[in-house]
Amino acid sequence: MAEYKYKGYTFFTEEEYREAKKEAEAIEYLKNRSDLSDPATAAKLHDRLIERRMVTTPIGIDFLKELRAVIVKNGFITEDKLKPLPDIKKPAKKPKKKPPTKIQRLERANALLRLVVFGLLVIIVGMFVIVLTGKSSPLRAVYERQILDKYASWQEELDKKQAEINEKLYFLEQNGIYFEEEKGAGNGGTTEDTGSR
Repeated sequence: MAEYKYKGYTFFTEEEYREAKKEAEAIEYLKNRSDLSDPATAAKLHDRLIERRMVTTPIGIDFLKELRAVIVKNGFITEDKLKPLPDIKKPAKKPKKKPPTKIQRLERANALLRLVVFGLLVIIVGMFVIVLTGKSSPLRAVYERQILDKYASWQEELDKKQAEINEKLYFLEQNGIYFEEEKGAGNGGTTEDTGSR
């Protein structure tokens, strides 16, 4: 812990040091501007500094003690009639951090691992999305090949059925059975010609 020294006083925080230095400068200003050997001036300044809470460091308290000595020495006011000295402002002590327990360390490690696993999961899902939706995806090529094979098999089936139908029509024509289209016929436009010509 750092120590700060100023005019024979030791301070343990930078904030205390700055405040003490500021008070010392104000005290020097007052000493140069006022006749502090006069008990009335000393008493007035003493009371004003306490009422306005303008001194809070050991330097300021010692200055108030100097003023009290001047006031009491000259018999202007007795010690018991003076306002009590303010307490020295003590810095708030920071509570010491306790080292984390084994359970706390495990909980932190568990939370960190969960975060890492979640991050990896997001990355993996993102990779699958890219693979499945990408134009040059190997899976896309596989799916396209499957669809083309399916259409090709349908085309083969259709060609086969068309060939069967053509064979039957050829057989019927060879045997003299015809199907002709009559325009305006009431039975759907087809009649069977039985070959009686």
